Amino acid sequence: MTYRARLAVAGALATVLLAPTPAVASTSSPSSGAPFTITREKGHVLDCSGEHGGVHVAVQLYDNSAFGTHASLNVRTADTQYLRGGETDAGLFNNGTLSRTLVVDQQGEAAGPSQTAVINGSYTPAGPRQRVHVVHDEPWGQVVSKGWKTPLSAAVTVQVLGQRVDLTCDNAFAFDNRVWRLVFNES
Repeated sequence: MTYRARLAVAGALATVLLAPTPAVASTSSPSSGAPFTITREKGHVLDCSGEHGGVHVAVQLYDNSAFGTHASLNVRTADTQYLRGGETDAGLFNNGTLSRTLVVDQQGEAAGPSQTAVINGSYTPAGPRQRVHVVHDEPWGQVVSKGWKTPLSAAVTVQVLGQRVDLTCDNAFAFDNRVWRLVFNES
């Protein structure tokens, strides 16, 4: 996956997860009169995948101090697909380690029983922190993120369907940003 693609995945994940959430601070811009919010957001993003014994696993893990913890898990075999996505309990990222047990539901018309997936791993800083300044438009307004991100090196495994799948994390970083959300269209 290219650097731009990894940034796009992280940006899309952050946008989808953060946009509908109420803001922490609200005020109006003196020049535009439009309301805006400011939040301080710290957290982690891991986007990992792997395959072993015919079991393909893709996982996206995300935590944000202002908006909570989210996990998305996709498990695929030649015959079935299992999914789990949405909010999860806090504490997923814990001082360099991560551990979570999730129940994944089989998809399709003949959906069978759910399965348990256990995610374990570790992460460490993998380089110097990098300045972030991202501006993107939303249907309701504009989002500006400024701050820092630190690349992470992660070793993650998922135990599911009787297989231990080692994952490669193409997109892994910690972040510490101030985020402005300027609302142009209130509905």
